Amino acid sequence: MRRVALPISPLSAEAFAPYGRVLSPSGERDTGREGYDIWIQPFAAESRPRLQIVRYHARPFVVALIERHLHVTEARQPLGGPPAIIVVAEPSDTPPAPETLRAFRLDGEGVLFHRGTWHAIDAYPEHGSHADFLFLSEEATVNELFDNPGRATRRTQVHDFQAAGIELVIDANALFELANP
Repeated sequence: MRRVALPISPLSAEAFAPYGRVLSPSGERDTGREGYDIWIQPFAAESRPRLQIVRYHARPFVVALIERHLHVTEARQPLGGPPAIIVVAEPSDTPPAPETLRAFRLDGEGVLFHRGTWHAIDAYPEHGSHADFLFLSEEATVNELFDNPGRATRRTQVHDFQAAGIELVIDANALFELANP
């Protein structure tokens, strides 16, 4: 099995732009009134939106499966708890080369994936037993994945790196460096 180590990149709007948007108030507000400001985010879904809370349990920092959604921009917002690592690759019609994947540390900031952005199915809590996320997707995509496990899907493309003989490992040494500059 070929092993590829993914370094963890600092999350910024510029670094994450090829994959989506960092969910944070920046730039001029879009609207608002006395007492609050509003920044509108470009969420898009072809079926009814689905807002859910997802708990990612602690697991080894190994990425086996990645997916991309064809009909929805997907958002993930941490709900407190420990920082967590997500893995992404730019939208493309074919699965990305392992070396093109990027790992980002979410520590309070959320992200909104572009339609078609490849991403690991899991998020990886940095420490502790789990990390909770507010997760915005669409019903048709979520239902297709969970109602028909193991079947071919039309709304999502999935790629299995482990089945292709590739072990993708998130470089945990980078976490130590981030915590101890």
